[in-house]
Amino acid sequence: MFSELKSVVDLIRLGITEFRKFRSDQERKEIVLGVLKAYFLLKDCVDDGERLIKEAGTDPVGKINSMEPAEAIATLTRCDLILRKQGRRLYDLQGYIFGQDHLAVINPNLQDQISKVIGYKMDRAVTLHGIGAGLFFRNMFPIGETNEEKARLVALMAGAENDLLDLEKITAEVATLREALEEYRLVVERIVTSEELLSLSGKARQETQFKDRA
Repeated sequence: MFSELKSVVDLIRLGITEFRKFRSDQERKEIVLGVLKAYFLLKDCVDDGERLIKEAGTDPVGKINSMEPAEAIATLTRCDLILRKQGRRLYDLQGYIFGQDHLAVINPNLQDQISKVIGYKMDRAVTLHGIGAGLFFRNMFPIGETNEEKARLVALMAGAENDLLDLEKITAEVATLREALEEYRLVVERIVTSEELLSLSGKARQETQFKDRA
C-alpha cells in the first residue's frame, strides 16, 4: 500500500503544479479544498498504517495467536478501528481523484497513470484499489471474522501477498512516502494563498476525520 500511495502522491503533485488560472473564485476554492482533503487523507493513511504495522509485527496472525484471549481481543479491537478508517480513507481518496471535479487540474494523461497505480488497469493480486475495496466493503457490510482473519487484514492493508510482513521493506516505503508528502505540502503552500490555507485547511481537516466506531 505504501509504495502505491507514494506514486499517487507524486502524480497528484505533478498535476497541481499545473494550475494557475481559474474561471471563477468558486472553482479555485473547490480545487484547493480537494487538494487539501487529498493531503490529509494520504497523511492519515500513512500515520495509522505505520502505527498498525508496528503493533502487528512481522507475523500478525502468529502474534495474535500467542496472546492471552483478553489481550488479543483488545489488540484486535484497536486494529479493527484503524482498518475501518483506512478503508474509508482509500475509498474517499479514489472519489476525490476520479468521481468528482475537485482534482480536475490533473490532466487525462495523469489520471490514466494514477488509474494504473491504484490498480483499475493492472492484473495484480494486490492493488491499492483492491485493498481499499476490501476494507471498505467489510466496513459497510460487517461480517463475522475469526481472530486469524482479522489479523490477516493487517497484511492485506500493507499490500503483502501472504500473512508475513517484510518490516524492513515497509519501513523504507513509509520513509519515502513521508518525503513525498512533505514535497506535496510544500507545493500546496506555494500555489495557494495564506488566506486560502487559513480558511480551507480547517474545513478539509474536519471533513477527512472519521470518528472511531465499532
